[in-house]
Amino acid sequence: MSSFTTTLICPLILITTVGCSSPEPEVSATSNLSTKIERFALTEITADISRLSEGDRKALDKLVEAARLMDKIYIRQVWSGNETLQQKLGADKSKAGLERLHYFNINMSPWSSLDDNEPFIEDVPHPRPQGANYYPADMSKEEFNNWVETLPESEKQRATGFFYTIRRGAGGKLYIKPYNEEYKDLLEPAAQLLREAASLTDNRSLSTYLAKRADAFLSNDYYDSDVAWMEMDSPIDVTIGPYEVYMDELFNYKAAFEAFITLRTMRRRGS
Repeated sequence: MSSFTTTLICPLILITTVGCSSPEPEVSATSNLSTKIERFALTEITADISRLSEGDRKALDKLVEAARLMDKIYIRQVWSGNETLQQKLGADKSKAGLERLHYFNINMSPWSSLDDNEPFIEDVPHPRPQGANYYPADMSKEEFNNWVETLPESEKQRATGFFYTIRRGAGGKLYIKPYNEEYKDLLEPAAQLLREAASLTDNRSLSTYLAKRADAFLSNDYYDSDVAWMEMDSPIDVTIGPYEVYMDELFNYKAAFEAFITLRTMRRRGS
């Protein structure tokens, strides 16, 4: 029997269960990383791909590659210094360094999600930036709101839209930068992978969705691909792109990139 193994794609999902046993003692934010890491169980996620066509199996490989690029975009969205810090941690091959990198990768940031976002690495902002990396680090809510009021209606919609970052230009003036420009270096290869997957799959609805989502990565217009996703009927179920806005704690305007790839369970007759 063939199998497919993958890892969780951003954002980090924590699954808890409630039982009758006594709750485990809380772990403080000052505990060592080994103790923090032990709270997470390494889980292998597998799926039976034996019923997929050869084309769908090849498409699946492309989709996993594209999903990994969503991880990279998410890392960039969390905080302006996140990518550089991840690279710095990756260069430290000591036991402590590997431990720090491991916990960083679990949280996809230097803030511990189970400890009220307490930093576990020195010299990072505390508290965690409310605006993530969607806005200039020195921008206040008041500055943003006052600036938006000066914009024509079409620009107001973009400034407060899901798929646009806010940056500071010459003279410190705020301006709007769409996701397809902000993350061009990662969205272009992701779009290419989706197009390749679309050409490989035997499922017409999946092919249509992937082609339209590839277009959206380059145009910043996600409507048609969202409609195609709702109409999709495929053994491979894919959610990929910008969706949740929880990381924008200033306004809940901006969407974070994520990816989920699942296989539908196909029951045999009589089973």
